[in-house]
Amino acid sequence: SAGPPAAGIEIAVTGPDYDTIAAVTGQLASSVAGIDGVVNMESRVAQARPEVAIEVDPEKAGPLGLTTQQVGRQLSQYLIGQQVTTLNVDGESLDVVLSGNPTAGVEQLRSLLIFGATGPVRLSAVAEPVLRQGPVTISRTDGQRSASITADIVSDDAQAVGVQVDEAIAALDLPPGVTVTSGGVFADIAEGFQAIFISMAVGLVLVYLVMVAGLGSLRNPFVIILTLPLAVVGVMVALAITDRALGLAAMMGLLLLIGIVVTNSIVLITFVEQQRERGLGVYEALISGARVRLRPILMTAITTSFALLPLAVQTEGGGLISAELATVVIGGLTSSTALTLLVLPIVYLIFNESIPNLFGRIVRRTPSTEPADAPLQD
Repeated sequence: SAGPPAAGIEIAVTGPDYDTIAAVTGQLASSVAGIDGVVNMESRVAQARPEVAIEVDPEKAGPLGLTTQQVGRQLSQYLIGQQVTTLNVDGESLDVVLSGNPTAGVEQLRSLLIFGATGPVRLSAVAEPVLRQGPVTISRTDGQRSASITADIVSDDAQAVGVQVDEAIAALDLPPGVTVTSGGVFADIAEGFQAIFISMAVGLVLVYLVMVAGLGSLRNPFVIILTLPLAVVGVMVALAITDRALGLAAMMGLLLLIGIVVTNSIVLITFVEQQRERGLGVYEALISGARVRLRPILMTAITTSFALLPLAVQTEGGGLISAELATVVIGGLTSSTALTLLVLPIVYLIFNESIPNLFGRIVRRTPSTEPADAPLQD
């Protein structure tokens, strides 16, 4: 069987200087490499190469009339070269570039003459060439130097890997000015979850409004909405039994459950209301409604579960997403069907009999504020 497709990790480390972010990136890369399910990790810092850095001392260069920019410009002319003229050879224009030795070593650079306001001086008099590790490419984020860590996730639970990566980032002792941000699949997961949560909220509001318009009541749709969390019980049990994660596919299954669970509740509450209109009491109408509507509710749940069963047991190829979605729907539908037949009548009874009777008793026990009739006087 084929494993899950690899998902990407992207971590960016930004800071004021390369040495600082290199140290943080190296530490974080070691932590991420030790997480199970993370493979093919690469770091821009790991790709560093030796380079010569010229550290100009402003206190030495200032009295000689030199600035860091002037020193850097003269070094660039020496190492890279400067175009001095153009020659025409056999009708072809050629640039003439004057430059020094581009492969000059550190000692040769120290003896290089730098011209200032007071005359020429050796580079060693105003700066110190240093051999150190530098990046292969220079990356900047919002104007600051940055380094990146990339890797692939081969674990079935990418969200669990993301939690471990966040823990590794939180465990870092970051120097001042250094920030670490994670992206890639983690940013996609966060965006996807946010979209699902917004869709659920909008869906609940729309379902409630539709039920209000259809049932002609504000109370009964609210009772039905209160029973929706019953589906979560079966969802968690089903995911635990199948050892699957509550990922985006599972959240989409929860979104589908809103409509399915509400349908079964509407079937029961509508029949109960019809029985009450015929003169039955609340309790008798609930008993009659549960008895009559038990068969269609069970048939709906069973047929839907059996239809999704092939998807729930699928483990090959790209069936992981549909498997999680089907598992959530089957588990949520099973628990909501069983608990709805028990909990929904109780909640309906509380809202339609217990609470109104309680308010009635409170009103009856409230002492009258009207003054008693004054006794007649002779």
